[in-house]
Amino acid sequence: MIHHTQRGRGGTGTAPLAWALALAATVWAVLAGASPAHAVTPAPAPSQKVGQPFAVNTDGIACYRIPSIISVPNPQHPKELLAFAEGRVDNCGDVGDVDLVMKRSDDGGISWDDYPLQRLRGVNDCGEFQNIVPMVHVPPNGSTDPVRITVMFAYNTVGADCDGTLTRGPRTLHSIFSTDYGVNWSSGSFIDGVPPSPTAPATPLWSWVSTGPGHAIELRHGPHAGRMVVAGDHTPADDSTPGDGIVKQPGIQLYYSDDGGADWTRGAVWDPPAGQWGAGEPTLAERADGSVYVNARGNKVCETHDLRLAGVSQDGGVSFVNGDDAFTPVPDLVSPPVSGSLLTVSDPGANGAGRMLFSGPSRAGSESGDRQAMSIRTSTDEGATWTTSGTLINKGRTGYSDLTLMSSGQIGLVYETATNTPHSNVYFTSFTTQQLDDNTEELIQQTSDGTGNGDNGVVNGKATLTTRGSHPALNLDGVDDYVRIVNCPRNLRLGASDFTVAAWINYTGTSGYDPIVWGYGQDAAPQFWLRADPAGGRITGAITTAPDPQHGTPGGTFAVSTASAYNDGGWHYVVFRRQAGQLLLSVDGGTAVSATAEAGSSINASETYATPADAFTLHIGARPDLAQLFKGAMDDVRVYDRSLTTDEIALIKNGATTVPDEQVRLAFTTIW
Repeated sequence: MIHHTQRGRGGTGTAPLAWALALAATVWAVLAGASPAHAVTPAPAPSQKVGQPFAVNTDGIACYRIPSIISVPNPQHPKELLAFAEGRVDNCGDVGDVDLVMKRSDDGGISWDDYPLQRLRGVNDCGEFQNIVPMVHVPPNGSTDPVRITVMFAYNTVGADCDGTLTRGPRTLHSIFSTDYGVNWSSGSFIDGVPPSPTAPATPLWSWVSTGPGHAIELRHGPHAGRMVVAGDHTPADDSTPGDGIVKQPGIQLYYSDDGGADWTRGAVWDPPAGQWGAGEPTLAERADGSVYVNARGNKVCETHDLRLAGVSQDGGVSFVNGDDAFTPVPDLVSPPVSGSLLTVSDPGANGAGRMLFSGPSRAGSESGDRQAMSIRTSTDEGATWTTSGTLINKGRTGYSDLTLMSSGQIGLVYETATNTPHSNVYFTSFTTQQLDDNTEELIQQTSDGTGNGDNGVVNGKATLTTRGSHPALNLDGVDDYVRIVNCPRNLRLGASDFTVAAWINYTGTSGYDPIVWGYGQDAAPQFWLRADPAGGRITGAITTAPDPQHGTPGGTFAVSTASAYNDGGWHYVVFRRQAGQLLLSVDGGTAVSATAEAGSSINASETYATPADAFTLHIGARPDLAQLFKGAMDDVRVYDRSLTTDEIALIKNGATTVPDEQVRLAFTTIW
């Protein structure tokens, strides 16, 4: 048992069921509707930071990640909250010395420093205690049992004898519990490990098993009321079915307990069918009929805007509905690859459904660097559909999060954030649903791709429409306006082929850089870009290629520039091409300037569909790190996967849409 001395703590006496009933009554009353005053005076926007449970480089820990939170029914401290995190001792990396840590607030999340940080697991152990899932069980009325707080987590060794080798050992699931509101903790049950293959007992069925992250739920409705349910994920071993040659995709599993969290059973297991994409890091919420809705991070991030999958269990977590087809893409819940959190915050309404919230970054994109704009979104039909609008909590870089209902009737949120990365600090904030309703905005705006390929551009900032003569065009403020194509589509993997990038531009800058189109990465292969350099008196197009052993070329950066910046406030048509080992750049249909590039060198690391190796984005009006932004107007941005002829360039300059091999066309006719 772990003992910690805390000032002003309550004992282990019975917490009355009245606490739970009072919490529910308060929450439902708050959510039932606004007073007349609210109808006149909008509620203020939620604060991005009410308190901070965990701060980078404190208490001997370099980085805090993967937070979770619960509200604690402590009669002596009715506003008590417990926040948990992975305390990554040396750095923010996923593999290394990771402790299970906890902080406490007894004033509703405002202060987190009145009690010291508790290391619940990991002291003198350089292994990983990760994916922390806390839960609270309040005994039924009349019971003399104490409130039980259970924390489930995943554990594995790292290296051998703490030798610094970053090699993970076998992964298993365990629990600890407290019966005095988190002051003291005892070891709970072993939960799960990597099971053997049913067809080959000596072969592991899974190569990875984990939980959550985020809070568990206790069912309130239906035949399994009182049951606790936890979601987790697993990765099947590639050789779990020897000889089939199929690389398995990650799947989802549920665990349930009917004794308040003491003992657990592995229930529903979903493995995606061969050829379909998998999912991980699930979060879950209860529906009005007692069924369990599970929403997870999908592992397919390219060629789709729906990066999350969802499934349902109708038997308390024993099985999933629709078997192999249990999990399907969630439309309109735009999110980058990230863990999110679900919370049901009201009893069933007239349609039989409660209000369900989802917390997570809302910046569209297929890269982990797209973890920005922590937002709250709503479903009023129990996860079947989600609003495209929501409430922005923090527009900066943000990562994983977790939600909880507080005794005040407010909603509490912990989430990762930092300045130049989404991770390392953990903030806490709280808000009411009235604040959500009164501070709702469209989180994602798009502009249409006219080719039919579906590569719509995501409009960032507050970019507005302007005109180029009688044509609509896009105005960019040079501060936070830009457009991105985020689903890394196959048709924009240009490989070693020739290409054409064209755009109308209008700007008056005299310093810095004004990016026009920037493809793939930055400062390394693969990438291509077209940007204005007014201080240098030029417009430049460039590619950075990877080494290409097939053609015997070492790779490198190759560029071509004009002799003028064309920053006179007029409209100019810029065309950048790669053609047979040459880079060509022309403006307004004039003679192209040229420079040599390696013949056959590849923009991508190889020419297979899998490249670029990582997900990629095309930026229009910005460098990928947003350190350079275009200020001015832009129109009719196009990409072709071949070098157009002079005659074809004249055609598209005049608006023709019939020139073959067009991969994307952003005409900026609307923002929707």
